[in-house]
Amino acid sequence: MEPTSTPEPAAKRAWTFVAAWIGGISLVLGFIGAITGTFAKIEDHFHGNAELNSQMAVAQSQSAQGDYATAVASYAAILKANPLYRPALDQQLHTTMLWVEDFHAYMKPGEDDPGPATAAQLDQIVAILDAGLVGATGSHAADVQAHLGWAHWLNQHIASREFGPAAENNLRAALATDPNNVYANAMLGNWLLQNGGDLHQALALFHTALATGSARPLVRSLQLGGLISLQSDAAGVELFRAASDMRSHNEPLDSDNKGRILFLCFGPSMDDQVRITQSLSAVPPADAQQTYIWLDDRPREGDEAAYQALTRDFISANLLEIAGQRPQALEKYRSLQQSLKTRHAGDMQNLVNAAIQRLSAN
Repeated sequence: MEPTSTPEPAAKRAWTFVAAWIGGISLVLGFIGAITGTFAKIEDHFHGNAELNSQMAVAQSQSAQGDYATAVASYAAILKANPLYRPALDQQLHTTMLWVEDFHAYMKPGEDDPGPATAAQLDQIVAILDAGLVGATGSHAADVQAHLGWAHWLNQHIASREFGPAAENNLRAALATDPNNVYANAMLGNWLLQNGGDLHQALALFHTALATGSARPLVRSLQLGGLISLQSDAAGVELFRAASDMRSHNEPLDSDNKGRILFLCFGPSMDDQVRITQSLSAVPPADAQQTYIWLDDRPREGDEAAYQALTRDFISANLLEIAGQRPQALEKYRSLQQSLKTRHAGDMQNLVNAAIQRLSAN
């Protein structure tokens, strides 16, 4: 006899249907919840990235405007919330090196010691460079270590807070890492000039730095600043040679430095024949003439303009004598002698008279 099927109670079938329906709804709601959560996370991610990008843009703008201290602080704020954010770490290090290159000490009215005002800034700079040096390799390591050496030199020279060999040690270590590194060569060259080092060694370092073609304005600033600080005839010759090279490469030179070079190379009032001859002999005569005019290019009027023309004629006469063109030089000097009689030019007039006597005797 076959078993008979018992009809499923209506209540059970209804409950099964309701449970299935509830399960389906739960699944749908769970799916929607998951999707909503995902979208929320995506939205938060994009919002966070947008805010981070905005903060980075502000810091980069500050750096581009030369406000390096503020830019470094902006990167520090970013890194406080995102300690391992590589773009901020890299840009903070790069900005700190720019800050080192263009470091200025600002003092409040009445202050005469820049040390206290710069101490905290230099501590911050050294800490960032020390951290950046960890893990750096090759030329990049040399870049960072050279700037670290320069920061130590600033700490000693401006803030008067160091007296050890840290600056020189870092600069020489950077040079050992990369012998052609532009920063190591230029900064060590300047350091040598300011600390009684060998002039020829310093000049060789600047030659290497210039040959790289990189960071040329910085290299020139360090080169000219170091040579000007020596206040010597030998440095004057190298200053005139550097100025001639800058002119031939269309490099800019501000009027203050042009005036300093003229003073060191030719004396305050064309009063030192040995210095004048040495400076003009540093480069070929044609370059010397053009370089002198380039250095003495400040527009003048009236008596000043007339005197400027006479000094240029005096330079031309000296160059003719240096080139061995004695008759032409003597003629130029005699013409100058007549012009100077009515101007009471003092030192230049005495040099012209001495040149005429010297050339006439020969």
